[in-house]
Amino acid sequence: MRKHIKTFLLIINVAAILFLSSQKLYASALHFIVYGDTRQDILTMEKPQRKHNAIAKVIREMNPEFILFTGDMIYYKEYNSFLKVISNNYIGDKAIPLYPSIGNHELVFGKEADAIIKEILKKVSIEDKSKRQTSSHAGISNDIEKLKRKLNQTVEAIPEEKLKARSRQVLCEIFKDKLNPAYASYLNEVLIDTSEGQTWYSFVKEINGLKIKFIALNSSLPGDEEQFQWFLNELKQFSGPKIIFEHYPVYSIGFHGCKDLLNDESKASRFRDRYAKFFNDTANNIVLVISGHEHNYQRFYKTDKNGGMQIPVYVVSGGGGAELKGTADCDVSEIPLDGFHYLGLITAYNFVDIVADTDDKKNLVLKCKVLGLRYDITDRLPNDDTVEKEFVKDNMELIDDFTLNQSK
Repeated sequence: MRKHIKTFLLIINVAAILFLSSQKLYASALHFIVYGDTRQDILTMEKPQRKHNAIAKVIREMNPEFILFTGDMIYYKEYNSFLKVISNNYIGDKAIPLYPSIGNHELVFGKEADAIIKEILKKVSIEDKSKRQTSSHAGISNDIEKLKRKLNQTVEAIPEEKLKARSRQVLCEIFKDKLNPAYASYLNEVLIDTSEGQTWYSFVKEINGLKIKFIALNSSLPGDEEQFQWFLNELKQFSGPKIIFEHYPVYSIGFHGCKDLLNDESKASRFRDRYAKFFNDTANNIVLVISGHEHNYQRFYKTDKNGGMQIPVYVVSGGGGAELKGTADCDVSEIPLDGFHYLGLITAYNFVDIVADTDDKKNLVLKCKVLGLRYDITDRLPNDDTVEKEFVKDNMELIDDFTLNQSK
């Protein structure tokens, strides 16, 4: 009997050791999520971000260690709606740090922009009244579109120095300082050594002795020399694998692929022209570049002679709640893609779920799953009620699934 008890205890001890070892191995991996573009449109900007909140609930259930955000928190100035979603979902018993990059909608500001938006809302009110009275409103609709174009031109004309100052104000005063101080301590750590106008930053995470650097860039400042030199220094000082997150996509076959990447004067084109060659230089060890801006999902990649994916891979994930957008309305072959292949554009509310680990040779392995819900937007766009009802963890579709191995 005593012999059986000893044998039983030995089995229990071995099982416990194996369980603890497996837990240690699992804990050594790094789990994080990336998403962006949670803003409303001009007509709904003052309403709660219900689509974003539904997506954030699922992200919270996924229990990542941290989140990378690719910009466009809001349409204009409705930061309280964004902050409420963050506070309700990522601040609690287990805080989930959210690292933001600055999007172009964070930089819609100034007296002229205020006046144009006020005029747009006035025209919208008149248009709604005309619809109710079944009278013609085509002229008003044209006026609204003209005003929207004027707003875009006004924002594009803001000098980078002013955009730089506004970016810092958004990051620090409007976002970080409005959060619970205990929660926001992670941002204080990464921003402690930054300059007065700096909104680009980096931080390092370690898995199994391998360090990974995460770099946030402000793509609305393509001409800023301070950011550019800082970025070059980051490449020089850290030889390990790097993940970049920012707002404007370097490559896209969506609406902005036509509107921005075919316009040499746009901020997106100038950012691409200045930074892409460094992203694509394999000596810089940039594994993944993730952006938003396009309200859909896209992936761009190159392959080796055996068909394996090479680094870097570009992911566009702007499905955080903003109105979904489809493919480009120009000849896609005209958009400069620098030899990259692309996975067809998918109209889906989505986020990128990533587990970073190492192989037996201590090379970085990224297992990336894009989860969300596809929507056919040819007929109509899904409303808040639909997304709140359908975007739950048990309903998630696997939008994309790929693995990046640093050694390949």
